[in-house]
Amino acid sequence: MRRLGIVVSVLTLVLGASSAAFATHSPSAQREVIGEHNKAQYALFLPYRWNGDLVVYAHGFIDPAVKTVALPDAAPVDVAPWVVELRERLLQAGYAVAYSSYSQNGWAVNDGAQRTRELRPLFSWYFNVPDRTYVIGRSLGALTTMLLVEKYAIESSPSISILGISLGGISDRAIDGALALCGPVGGGRKQTDYVAHTRALFDFFYPLGVDGKPVIPGDVLHVPEGLDYSSTSLQVQAIVGAILANPQAAAALASVDQVELPWTSFPELINTIVRVLGYNILGTNDLLARTGGASPFENRNVIYTGLGAYDAVVNAGVDRFAGSTQAFSYLKAYYQPTGNLKANVLTLHTTLDPDVPFTHEQALKDIVVRYTNDSTPNKLAQQHYNRYGHCNFTPAETVDAFFRLVNWVERGVKPANGALAP
Repeated sequence: MRRLGIVVSVLTLVLGASSAAFATHSPSAQREVIGEHNKAQYALFLPYRWNGDLVVYAHGFIDPAVKTVALPDAAPVDVAPWVVELRERLLQAGYAVAYSSYSQNGWAVNDGAQRTRELRPLFSWYFNVPDRTYVIGRSLGALTTMLLVEKYAIESSPSISILGISLGGISDRAIDGALALCGPVGGGRKQTDYVAHTRALFDFFYPLGVDGKPVIPGDVLHVPEGLDYSSTSLQVQAIVGAILANPQAAAALASVDQVELPWTSFPELINTIVRVLGYNILGTNDLLARTGGASPFENRNVIYTGLGAYDAVVNAGVDRFAGSTQAFSYLKAYYQPTGNLKANVLTLHTTLDPDVPFTHEQALKDIVVRYTNDSTPNKLAQQHYNRYGHCNFTPAETVDAFFRLVNWVERGVKPANGALAP
C-alpha cells in the first residue's frame, strides 16, 4: 500500500513520460491527476473524504470523424455536463473517480476496454490501491463494460504494464460491480442490425426527396465520406423534409417489426429516425475499417413484417445485403456478451430509447439465463424508466442506481428488477 505523500514525489519522476500534470478543476476533489498514456488522455480524482472505493467511467460513441480524442468531461458537448455532474456527485459521496478519452473514437469497444482497464493501476500508483472498484458505462460504454466484466473482472498481474512497470504477480479482483446504462448489451450485431435495417427501410420508403434527388446518397454499406450530420446540416434537413412531405411512410417504417423504432408523437418519430440514421452515416465507414471492409450486415433472407398485405411490396423492393463471417466475428469479439458475468451487473435503460432499443435488455437476460441455466441469474439485475430518450435519466438518478449496486455488492441486497418511478 503506497501512501499519498510518497507516491506523488516518486511517480512524478517514474511516470513523467505519461505527460501527467496536476489540476484543480473539480471543487469536490482534493487531488487530481490529468495525463496521457497509450495515446489516450486520463483523469483521476481523489475526494476530500475518500471511502476507499474507485469508480471508473466508460464513455459512449464519439463521431469517428472527430480526429482528436477528449476526456468525457469535455466532449461530446451535449453529454459532458452530465458526466461532470455525475463525477461531482460521486466525489461528494466519497468515491474516487477515473475516466479515459480512449485512444480512438467510433466503435472503440476494444480500445475503450483496454484504456479503461489501465485506470485502476494508474490510480493505485498515484494514490492508493482501492478497496473496491466499480465500473459505470454509458451507451456504447455499457457494451465495453460487459466486455470488462466478463473478461477482466479478475486481473492477473502483470497482465497490465504501465510504462514497463510490472504491477505484481497475483490474481486480483479488478471489478467488484458494474452499472451498464442505456447500452447495446444484447451485443454489437444486434445494434448494427437495428441501424442497418432502419437505413435499408428508409431508403425503400424514401428513395427520393422533395428535390427529386436521393434523400441520403449511397446505401447501407456505402456512405460517402465527409457527410455533415449536424442538426442544421443539409443532410438532416433533407431527411426531415422528406418525412414531413410523406409522414405516412415514416409511420409505416416504424411499424416494421424488425426495426423497433420507439415513438409516442410525430416529433418523437422524426427524432428517432434522424438519430438512428445518424449512426449509419457517422459510423459505417469506421466499422468497415475495423472489419477490413467486410460487411457486418446481412438481410438477404430477412422477411420484413408488420405491414400486413404491404409486407410483400416491402420485401420485393428493399435493398438486400450479404454479410461476412469476418465482420460477424469482429462484432462477436467486440462485443457479444457470453453471459459469464464475473461481477454483479445492474443495467438501467429507458423503454423508449431511440438509439439503443430497449429489447437489448431482454436479449442480455436471455444470454445470461442460457449461460447459467437459471431463470433468475444472481449476478444480473435490470431496471428501467418508462420514458422516451436515449440515456434519459439524470446524474442524480444514475447515482441512486449506483448506490443500489453498491448495496448489492457490499450487503447482498439485490436490486428488484423492473420499472422505477416515475
